[in-house]
Amino acid sequence: MSQGSESYLVSLLGPATAGAVVSLAILLMIGLLARSALGHRRQLRKIREQEDDLALQRKAVDMHAMVKITGVDGRILYANDNLIQTIGYSVEELRGRYASDVFLDEDPRIAAEMWETLRRGDAWTGDNKLRRRHGTAIWVKTTAIPKMGRNGTLDKVITVYTDITDAKLRQQEGPLRAMFDRLQDEVYIFSVDDLRLHYLNKRARASLGWERLNYRSHFLSETTSTFDEARFRERVAPLLAGEVEAVIYESSLSGRPVEINLQLDESVVGEPRFVAVVRDISQRKQVEQARAAFVATVTHELRAPMTSIKGAMKLVASGATGPIPDKPAQMIDLALRNVDRLLLLINDLLDLEKLDNAQTEIRRDPVNLAELIDDAIAHNMGYAQEYGVTFTALPAMPSTLQIVGDRDRLMQVLTNLMSNAAKFSEVGGVVEVGLEDRGDEARITVTDHGIGIPEEAQSRLFERFVQAETAEHKKRKGTGLGLSIVKSIVERHGGRVDFFSIPGEGTTFVIDLPKASDEMSRAA
Repeated sequence: MSQGSESYLVSLLGPATAGAVVSLAILLMIGLLARSALGHRRQLRKIREQEDDLALQRKAVDMHAMVKITGVDGRILYANDNLIQTIGYSVEELRGRYASDVFLDEDPRIAAEMWETLRRGDAWTGDNKLRRRHGTAIWVKTTAIPKMGRNGTLDKVITVYTDITDAKLRQQEGPLRAMFDRLQDEVYIFSVDDLRLHYLNKRARASLGWERLNYRSHFLSETTSTFDEARFRERVAPLLAGEVEAVIYESSLSGRPVEINLQLDESVVGEPRFVAVVRDISQRKQVEQARAAFVATVTHELRAPMTSIKGAMKLVASGATGPIPDKPAQMIDLALRNVDRLLLLINDLLDLEKLDNAQTEIRRDPVNLAELIDDAIAHNMGYAQEYGVTFTALPAMPSTLQIVGDRDRLMQVLTNLMSNAAKFSEVGGVVEVGLEDRGDEARITVTDHGIGIPEEAQSRLFERFVQAETAEHKKRKGTGLGLSIVKSIVERHGGRVDFFSIPGEGTTFVIDLPKASDEMSRAA
């Protein structure tokens, strides 16, 4: 209060009253100041509480969602830990780059629509696919929120991603899963990278006793105590490399023999996943064992008497029991040829059963293929003479080419192919046996220039008892098992057999076998 104002107040009210008024004014000012300070403290406390709430909200969002902040030009300014861990890129690798260049799959038209919405100050939501660094992908629900500047233009964009892969999978696979649940076979769908389970059909859940279990938090290794991941990875390598469309093999699951058909599927989420169909083959195995026992018994019971019959007939045919008129001699000769054919059939049946049931041990010895071919030509000279053909080895065969395998069984393969080639060649024809070094493989070829194989018979040629039905082929008929035996032996060696044929011009059979490395040859 100024001195003039105070003098005026004293003259107006008197000294005592004026002093009281001044004191009261001072007290009122102190009270107002105290109230203002208290309000300020309350306001600060409220701001701090709001900041704490915002920090908690941000922490909750960071834990359950992926967040990025971009500038108005779309370049990344910030990415939270959840996003970084999910896509596998560091903050340094993301900062300053466009999301679409690194991890975001988006349609250009949808992207344009999103930016138009954001520039108007409105939030945008939609579905996108995020690419992880290691190649897999996830589906996300995207919410983009604009932060506007003081002048009302777009300044920054806060984008929140929520993983909806499982929901997307359930939505798109719904009809497929309903069908899978009606199957009697077990169906397993699981990730390629970590083998995490994504789907088990009703049969698979029942087999595992997992009807009430949330299997999505479990892995393939938990479905059986005998799971060998290294062996599994080795088995599916050709599938992942695109060399085959499916891998089919037999295994054991919970003590049951099963056949597993494994394929890759990318149709649902754009990320490759394994689809395994597991079929219980217990009944089939029982039938196979019964069949094997039956064939073994029958062939054994037939072979002994047939051998005796053949010996007796040869003795009669030789004249040891006395002279034989021409007509009976012809009948005996016909009977002997049929006995030989029956014995060949019996031996082929026994071989097939042993190969099918892995009763035939395939030895693992070094085999020089050029020497094997030379021996096969000498060994089968009787067939060449019988059918009036010539066996010849093609020139320039690699003389040191080796595989690791069973020499006797490989000789059986060549004998079957060369005898077939001789049988279906014209008199005076030439059967050529070749050998090539093809990098990791050795290739053996057997070529004839005979009547060829009819096109209608080619697709089933390696099936049992399948033979061409033309008049020419019927004249030269065999057991129909030789090529099945060839296929079994070659596959037991880790190889492949195929052929190409032109009716009326000839046929070439091709055998590809894995070559022996120097270490394998020495070890064998």
